[in-house]
Amino acid sequence: MSDLTRSITIDKAVLKALCHTDQIRATADADSYLMQEKQSLYRLRHRLLDTSQPLSPEHAFLVLYDCLFRHVSIALLAQGYQFTSQQPHQTLRRIVRQNAPDKQVQQMIAHRHMLKKTISSSMCAKSITTLTKLLNDYDIRDAQACQMLCLLPLQRIVPSFATR
Repeated sequence: MSDLTRSITIDKAVLKALCHTDQIRATADADSYLMQEKQSLYRLRHRLLDTSQPLSPEHAFLVLYDCLFRHVSIALLAQGYQFTSQQPHQTLRRIVRQNAPDKQVQQMIAHRHMLKKTISSSMCAKSITTLTKLLNDYDIRDAQACQMLCLLPLQRIVPSFATR
């Protein structure tokens, strides 16, 4: 494993609680699902880098949020579990809040939902910062992409952003 990617271990108490609420389940075929998740992550990254169809900062945020989801799914699979369809974003929240304050994670998820419903030019710097930090926990390249594709364009639009 290179210095660019990190293996995150999800707390066993969190895994137990998520199993109890049917938000995750043990999987017997982790290798097959792991390959699918890695391929999905590869496709998402390719989409970010595709210069023939550049993404707006809003779309880049959505793609990078999906990358975070894949990273968490890969971490779950490495421990023998997988997401169920039971509240996947709340499951993600419960897992990543071991690495970021819950309020910030909630804001990031709410921002993602807002962007999914109405793509607008309204970007939230705090949500981008939280996503960048969480991506950095898994892969520095994805965190750098978040800074470059989401945060830097926002800083150009709002020059006073750096002073906030």
